[in-house]
Amino acid sequence: MMNLKNILFGAMLLVAASSCQKQEEDLVFGESPDVRMKAKIDSINNALTTAPNGWKATVGTGLKGGYGFYMDFDDQQVVKMVADLTDASATKIEGSNYRVKQDNGATLIFDTYNYISMLNDPNPSVYNGTIREGLRSDLEYRFLRSNADSIIFVGKRYSQQLVLAKATAAEKDAYNTGAYKTSIDKTKAIFQSFKNPYIEVNIGGVATKLALSIFSGTKTLDIGSVLPDNKTVLNTFKFAFNLKGFDILAGGNHRDLVFTKGEVEGNSIFIHDIAGNKYEIKNSANPILPIEVMFSFDGAFNAITVAGTKQPEGVSSSFNSIWTALVNFHAANGMVTHSVNFRLSTSKVAVLDVRFQSGSTVYLASAEYNYTLTDGVLKLTAPIATNGNWNNGWVSTAVRNYFSGGEFKLTYISGSDPNAGTLGGLIKVSDPAAIFYGKLSKL
Repeated sequence: MMNLKNILFGAMLLVAASSCQKQEEDLVFGESPDVRMKAKIDSINNALTTAPNGWKATVGTGLKGGYGFYMDFDDQQVVKMVADLTDASATKIEGSNYRVKQDNGATLIFDTYNYISMLNDPNPSVYNGTIREGLRSDLEYRFLRSNADSIIFVGKRYSQQLVLAKATAAEKDAYNTGAYKTSIDKTKAIFQSFKNPYIEVNIGGVATKLALSIFSGTKTLDIGSVLPDNKTVLNTFKFAFNLKGFDILAGGNHRDLVFTKGEVEGNSIFIHDIAGNKYEIKNSANPILPIEVMFSFDGAFNAITVAGTKQPEGVSSSFNSIWTALVNFHAANGMVTHSVNFRLSTSKVAVLDVRFQSGSTVYLASAEYNYTLTDGVLKLTAPIATNGNWNNGWVSTAVRNYFSGGEFKLTYISGSDPNAGTLGGLIKVSDPAAIFYGKLSKL
């Protein structure tokens, strides 16, 4: 019989031989992973630095919309850029360091402070970001894919795409000579001329009007329409300004259409879809979609929101004095009014959330009501549930009385701030001069 020791020794020789053979195959049929990664990093660096006219770029954020850039990378690991964040950033070329390194894949890292860093800055005074997360935008972007004219990276933490597209010589010159700001200003001015913008499209052979809400401040675009079953659909897209108008970032889908960009032609703006069609943004004296259709617990809007200490400007209402009293009450007690949201949380329950803030801590006072909503008339019961901060008096009596047992007419509201978004209001049936109003939103 063969000795057991000899059997084990033979098995070890087979394993060793197999291991050697596998290593030889790796070297014969492909480079080692380290060599392949170095080649990938060298390829990305080469692409970034040899684009003769630099790159147009867009990046999304988690808390607001999209932002546009022009970037020019050199072989000394310096990138120069302009951006659409502010008037200054659109004209002043700033340089910072960058590098491409191995970090769970080939990763583009912005090492020193630049305009992209402003989107990540946790100091709210820099660019209105949150204390911990800024606008939820990254400084490190993992390589995703590329072709001859573009490179796409994705943020390592917040998964927002950074899309680079090669610029032309004319575009490089325009970005470097201040034309970016000129284009942004013209696009914004046309936005502000719209009262109730819309486009006309064809969906399934049916002529359909799509209502638009364009927010230059948050860099977002809302598109809404009514479905055949009389329900509504609302999609929110991020956009970034470019030299001709704006780019709609990835995911511009509304029903059967995919929108990609908006371009200024003279004093008009045309929305383009992925199929090459373009639609002129038109203006209506009245909202295109009835608020009775748009506003419901499962509709395009289900909430009316006032953020911060100021209401939207240019609306006459006796509720304004109630609002001012609430803000002053919070201030007198060492707090700052953070927001007030009225929302339909279910088909039967409405919620009033009043938030107030001390330092970085936000507190909530909340009340729930039963409601009915019929033909645009909303009826509330007295509160059916309240939380501790409500019970402890952090909501003024006037605000409580306004909503408790109230009957309201739901309506659109016109203000004087073109950047305030689509406003909605609750007009008290017993006192038509009393209107609670704010931005229509989906919460």
